[in-house]
Amino acid sequence: MIIGAGQINSRDRGAEPIDLMSRCAELALDDTAASAAVRERIDAVRVVWGVWPYRDPGRLVAERVGAPAARTTISTMGGNQVYDLVIDTAAQIATGTTDVAVVCAAETLRTRRGDKASGQRSVYLPEAEGAAPDEVVGSPKPLSNELEDRFGVGIATTFYAMAETAIRHRNGEGVDEHRARIAALWAKGSEVAATNPNAWITSGVSAAEIATVTDRNRPVAAPYPKLMVSNLDTDQGGAIIMCSVAAAEAAGVPRERWVFPWAGVSAHDHWNVTNRWAWDESPAMRLAGRRTLELAGVSHDDCDLLDLYSCFPVAVQVGQRELGIDPGRTWTITGGLTFGGGPLNCYCILPLTRAVGLLRSTDARRALLTGNGGWFTKHSMLVLGDAPSTAGFRTDQVQDAVDALPSRPTAAARPARAALETYTVLYDRTGNPDRAVLACLDADGARHYAHATDVATVAVLLADDACGHEVALGPDDSGTLA
Repeated sequence: MIIGAGQINSRDRGAEPIDLMSRCAELALDDTAASAAVRERIDAVRVVWGVWPYRDPGRLVAERVGAPAARTTISTMGGNQVYDLVIDTAAQIATGTTDVAVVCAAETLRTRRGDKASGQRSVYLPEAEGAAPDEVVGSPKPLSNELEDRFGVGIATTFYAMAETAIRHRNGEGVDEHRARIAALWAKGSEVAATNPNAWITSGVSAAEIATVTDRNRPVAAPYPKLMVSNLDTDQGGAIIMCSVAAAEAAGVPRERWVFPWAGVSAHDHWNVTNRWAWDESPAMRLAGRRTLELAGVSHDDCDLLDLYSCFPVAVQVGQRELGIDPGRTWTITGGLTFGGGPLNCYCILPLTRAVGLLRSTDARRALLTGNGGWFTKHSMLVLGDAPSTAGFRTDQVQDAVDALPSRPTAAARPARAALETYTVLYDRTGNPDRAVLACLDADGARHYAHATDVATVAVLLADDACGHEVALGPDDSGTLA
């Protein structure tokens, strides 16, 4: 179960990630209403990987919270990893491997960016020579290959913008119609953030403001302006305390503090984007989500609280379709990664800590939370309840079923012509179109990429849906509409 939760937005520049995680852990300990007794039993400190240089951050946090002998864990990269650590920790507690665990995450990108802009170097804490965690959770396999990196497909804004173009084409929408719809979707996130005291942007932003390009809302990757992308310019962290019922009772944690993981399942889609069947589909999300709900014995409609991973609008739309969720339903409890805050791999600690609080303080009885790592690569689903599940915590594997699904073949050679599957136009920081990234399918169904810089091609791509057009592929990685 989860017996404590804490979250911090550090708005004064100068935040340091170990300090931020430690402060969040102290808040979580205080939240148990039995901090001294719980602290004495901590035997695991588990940290989500972040963009900082620490090799064993769990050890530094453990020392700060008074548990220097605790076993330490770090995850690999991915926005799914918070829930993966919760699932893994719940399984360890169920088998008696772990008694009391701190699970924490933090990013201080706002401070790092400020330091860089002012010519300073961010200061980090020293680690012991040869520092290494006791265990690593997750695969270290790179999220993209050399081909994808060459064309920038392994960059989040590029991939998700191309996936958004694909979903626009699937829906048969025009450019303006589509922009208005996803701006309205994102405005719902802003509305939620305005009611969330822990959101980074609480001022409220309308759909018209989100859709309109301005100096403060510059275009990033068509069709996305800045207010539709994850907000990385934050210093945010969070932590939870997990333990067994026996440990909570022994420590004297009041029952009203208890929140229960019911079920969780993780899976990954075909690892490389190049081999996936479609840009705007996620079989792993669908199968992991379905199995999680089956194990919990509920439907998504039985979950009063819902937080779909929301790095970009397409992520929410794919989540809604794959999980069968009504598009009209509120899709976040934080405001999402734009307005709630999007500290890279650490975002999911924010809805997790908020869900714990809402399950305790409102009529909500269950929460469904989803995480996404990479480019629709890794997915993690979690159901929480305000009371224990009759079956206890349950998890399962669906990876074999995902792996058995169709994939695109690896191309034998680059053809002279191919059909445009999807695309995006990237902008420079002054708001001018820089280049387009094209994904094309040859006659055998294999995927190819190209860059387009000629003004005529870029103008057509921005004007309307160009998917399905024939593209002339040059030997120099270029592509032009034929």
